[in-house]
Amino acid sequence: MAHRGLQADYPENTALSVRKAIEAGALYVEIDIQLSLDRQPMVYHDISLKRVSGQDAMISSLTCSELVAVPAYEPERLGNQFIDETVSSLAAVVEIILSHPQVTLFVELKEESIAEFGAQTVLENVCQVLQPIRDRAVLISFDYQLIASAKANGWPQVGPVLLEWSHIYSAEIQAIAGDYTFVDYKIIPETETLDRLTSKLVAYEVGTGQLANKLAERGVPMFETFDIASLLNDRDQNE
Repeated sequence: MAHRGLQADYPENTALSVRKAIEAGALYVEIDIQLSLDRQPMVYHDISLKRVSGQDAMISSLTCSELVAVPAYEPERLGNQFIDETVSSLAAVVEIILSHPQVTLFVELKEESIAEFGAQTVLENVCQVLQPIRDRAVLISFDYQLIASAKANGWPQVGPVLLEWSHIYSAEIQAIAGDYTFVDYKIIPETETLDRLTSKLVAYEVGTGQLANKLAERGVPMFETFDIASLLNDRDQNE
């Protein structure tokens, strides 16, 4: 799964990084969502515009029409190479996914916007934009209650992102019965048996083929990576 698109080579969470991930062969792409001042879903990880856009402002302080004119180029990491790339709306990414019917989009709803605008507003506004790809859009979040609400209200596919490994066996997570469960691979106990899990486990922050193979041997079926192109290339060379 392409984490924030092809983030290794392009500015994260941009239409460009999503397109490049798909061109590299990704069938699963994950993006992050924050809401704008006018409550429109924007593809952005941080609540602050500083790291990705080089501006001292909050994403929630600007409207969608203002944000889509703001650069999204990760200046500290990538310099000015992609300064012409701008903040993407969720609607723009949905248009890309519509053109690639083989691709499933995973949409992480960020805690900062949930805290500022409320879970219901975030959920309603995101689901409205995702309707054209409803059957290929998976809602994920660290906010377990929001994911439970999405599932209860009929969203086809959902998945919690675990705050702690022990939560995977909690009544709250079991009640959600998510299609996927996301977890930082570093918090999976070495002695844990994974074959009793009922949802598909997705380990994130997987950066190498060697690590992916090690996790696969333990029974982890899916991996999220910032460098989907390299991992797919490693896989193809080993087949």
